[in-house]
Amino acid sequence: MGKLTSKNQLQQSLTLFPTTMIVIGSVVGSGIFVSSAGMARSLGSAPWMLAVWVFAGILTLFGAFTQCELASQMPRTGGLYEYLKIIYGETMGFIYGWANFMIAGSGAIAAIAYIFASYFGEFVNLPHLSPELEKWPLHLPLIGTLFPLADIGKKIVGSLLIAFLTLLNVRGVKIGATLQSISTSAKILAILVIVGIAFIFGSGVGSMDHLHSVSEAGSSLSGWTLIGAISVAMSGAFWSYDGWGNVAYIGGEVREPSRTLPRAIVLGTFSFIALYLLINLAYLYILPIDVLGKVADDRVASAMVSAIFRTPGAMMVAALILLSTFDTTNSSILTNSRVYYAMANDGVFWKKASETHPQYQTPHVSLWCQGVWAIILLCSGSFDSIMSMYVFVNWALYVLMAIGLFVLRKRNPSAIRPFSVPGYPWVPAIFLLFSFVYVVVTLVSDVSAYQSGAQPLIKSLAGIALVLTGLPFYFLWRRI
Repeated sequence: MGKLTSKNQLQQSLTLFPTTMIVIGSVVGSGIFVSSAGMARSLGSAPWMLAVWVFAGILTLFGAFTQCELASQMPRTGGLYEYLKIIYGETMGFIYGWANFMIAGSGAIAAIAYIFASYFGEFVNLPHLSPELEKWPLHLPLIGTLFPLADIGKKIVGSLLIAFLTLLNVRGVKIGATLQSISTSAKILAILVIVGIAFIFGSGVGSMDHLHSVSEAGSSLSGWTLIGAISVAMSGAFWSYDGWGNVAYIGGEVREPSRTLPRAIVLGTFSFIALYLLINLAYLYILPIDVLGKVADDRVASAMVSAIFRTPGAMMVAALILLSTFDTTNSSILTNSRVYYAMANDGVFWKKASETHPQYQTPHVSLWCQGVWAIILLCSGSFDSIMSMYVFVNWALYVLMAIGLFVLRKRNPSAIRPFSVPGYPWVPAIFLLFSFVYVVVTLVSDVSAYQSGAQPLIKSLAGIALVLTGLPFYFLWRRI
């Protein structure tokens, strides 16, 4: 099938600063304010917890370096969809794009918008239906039992957020990127303020000795039990680090993309790794590891502020998380919609999604397709199950990305590479090896949990099955 021609072309208007802010904004969401509690429970050791953050950051950086080389060679709208299509063929590109639409991109938007609504409820009393209606079940194959009428107030607020930000991004990529730059800058400043509060005002509570603290449970970890605890903690760290590759989706709207995209990805990755290490040092300075692991509802940042001022810090941190999730929802809406636009241009998605707005030059149909599906996921309450599937599918695709770099090097050894992975071949090989091991460990853990009755289905395999449901649409769209 020949390539479709969109009615208008996207404008290359984004410079280095907003592009870098999109990288940071796509990653720094709500995870950093809660995930450290689970990591502390698993490890029971401050040094090991910091080591996991550093190790996960290094692997994230290796993955970012790997994508930078691909982005510099193929700076096109669609990012990893385009890379996989060129390297492995159109079908593999479609599978990635469909996974992004069904699970990764839309599911992330739904989940982050729901978290925004949850913290919005700290300031406004949100409505609820009767307990009988909230417990009404909906059984779906591959997904499980859903409760679509539960937490209706949060779902309304989250849906309104998705609709508002979608509309804003329809009005122009510069508007969306400008909002992103402002909100991400404010988020970075707010995190640095919290870190400053910890070390400046927390001297009466905090201690540098906490950075070496080990709980009784942590001191008993060794051998395979330690490896298992590290594996669990790594999942929390990678969830918080996820999103670093989203900016490549908007390659067609970046000025001098072969030069700007790699610089933005590298600068953004170093920035959010530094932010995560700083705030975790602040957590551990104020809260010993055993206290950190027992924080109510995993709200680590709130517990830290409360310990410093001896008054509840929930409202202050809730406001920060509102800002953070607002910012991350916007970046996810802005970037992921370009994947479906690129697919539609190739004739493997709904044809209308290839159109750009006649006035604003944005992929408005793709944006609304994504927004409607994200709202459906949000209202169904299925995104928790979908996000569990997403982790496995996403890392499996990272394996293909890393292999693809070696394939391109072999296929075109003399090709011009505006950005070359430093430390090639070791850096991408290490990322590839870890990604593969992570996929295998996730699959084995899912099978074990299913066999023990801890979960009703093997989520990893269910994720693959859900992705493969797109193949009939693929063959249909190719014929139209």
